[in-house]
Amino acid sequence: MNTTMRRLTRREFLMMVGGVGLAVSTAQSAGDVGMREVPKPAEQAGKRLYWGDLHNHNAVGYARGSLERAYDIAQEHLDFFCFTGHSQWPDMPAMPESPRKTHLRGFEVFRNNWEKVQRLANDNYVPGQFVPFIGYEWHSSQKGDQCVVFPGEDAELRYIDDIRELQEFAKSFGAILIPHHPAYLTGWRGANWDVLDTSVSPVLEIFSEHGNAESDLAPYGYDRHSMGGRYTVNTYQWLLQQGVRIGAVANTDDHLGYPGAYGQGLCAVYADDLTRESIFEAVKARHVYGVNADRIGLQFGLNGAFMGDSVAASSQRQIAVTVDGKSVIDRVEVLRNNRVIHRDHPVDRVTDRDSWKKPVMCRIEYGWGSGGAVREENIFDWEFSVGIENGEILEATPCFQSGPFDEDRRDTLSRAGENRYTVQSYTSRSNAYEERATKGVILKLNATPETQLTVDIGQPVRKQVSKSMGELAESSDVAFTGEFTSPSMLFHRITFAEHYETAFEVEDNRKPIADDWYYVRVQQSNGSLAWSSPIWVG
Repeated sequence: MNTTMRRLTRREFLMMVGGVGLAVSTAQSAGDVGMREVPKPAEQAGKRLYWGDLHNHNAVGYARGSLERAYDIAQEHLDFFCFTGHSQWPDMPAMPESPRKTHLRGFEVFRNNWEKVQRLANDNYVPGQFVPFIGYEWHSSQKGDQCVVFPGEDAELRYIDDIRELQEFAKSFGAILIPHHPAYLTGWRGANWDVLDTSVSPVLEIFSEHGNAESDLAPYGYDRHSMGGRYTVNTYQWLLQQGVRIGAVANTDDHLGYPGAYGQGLCAVYADDLTRESIFEAVKARHVYGVNADRIGLQFGLNGAFMGDSVAASSQRQIAVTVDGKSVIDRVEVLRNNRVIHRDHPVDRVTDRDSWKKPVMCRIEYGWGSGGAVREENIFDWEFSVGIENGEILEATPCFQSGPFDEDRRDTLSRAGENRYTVQSYTSRSNAYEERATKGVILKLNATPETQLTVDIGQPVRKQVSKSMGELAESSDVAFTGEFTSPSMLFHRITFAEHYETAFEVEDNRKPIADDWYYVRVQQSNGSLAWSSPIWVG
């Protein structure tokens, strides 16, 4: 059939996303696809989007930072969290004495603090506000690492040699096992699909600080650790190709005690409410997706089913996608059986005067400082407030990365009035994740070209910077805090809704011969990615 496209009306799009959005203006497609009216998404049925991290470490193990600090950070910017301390490695291979002792000491520390781990998780549980889970990480060279996550307040630290026994143990508690960094070689702590049981492992980690497990050709390779690069047979796409039905999440696996660290992975869950029961059941149902950095909003449905679901075989597949990004979206791709059948390119859309009638994204990034031949191991403390005049701040999103480690410092983003937020933070080029010397804040604004953005900096120096939205629509700007090699603040060019949002529908008419699977991949121009869990047909 021929591909046809039409622009969705503003009303149609608002019905789709519940009040915010922009319809498709241009698109590219491949295969037997076409454009039709988009059905109402699953979120309208009462599901809400929550953000969390189900895999994170600290000094209760062989990482850094107190458990109390981890809870401070998690409650500052996450909806749910699971501290998964290092617990055991039954088939630990021969290795140099120093790393071996590090692992063994870490396991002992976790064992000695197990009661505290359970107590803090249960004491910090506030339904509707913050949901912590109890869990730990089980290492295996031959069977692959697993994160054990318990559903409620009852949990047990049990030492288990065999993966089958671990699976039965998890089932007895109603717990789940999340395969971690699967794309390493089997035998080197990569996945072993021969022992995968999706009844207890409904999802796997497509991304963490190790890198991207979608495929061996995908961006963000396994470059940061000693287990080697990505092995094609252990990637997510390879597993889907074998007919396995498993969802995709992302978690940080951060070792600086920083839950939800920006750029290391984050788990998105569509659940009925913010309780242990709802979040856990949503993960089991695979109503989840993963992002590596920015909190990209993503909805994906097919014939009335939502991401993670299975539907009966049908020759007509009506696919609905909505994306609410945080920066310019380079492309949104719909994949069938691991191959792209449709591409949407918001980056190519043209803005005009009417673009100001919709909210804009304003990103403020701060840090940098000494580097290269004049590198200094300075930590720069930041205190500043950001406010606007003749506009409205709709929401503020933190982009706080984990490094450098500091037990006492905190990154906080706090509302200080109707149109003002305050930031307390710290940055350094040394000991930062991938030497990213910056952190940031994203503001979603109702604004006009005359709207004035003012930043009052208290640290590292006293300084005030003002920019109009009209100026930031034309060009970014940089404000230095002092002489050469001093840290600085970057005001990114603002992003209009045409470029950070999209909604479209694809109809894929296909004779049902065998099972098919579909998923959605989003890539922003700044490198932020999102991967939905699939929908299976047949």
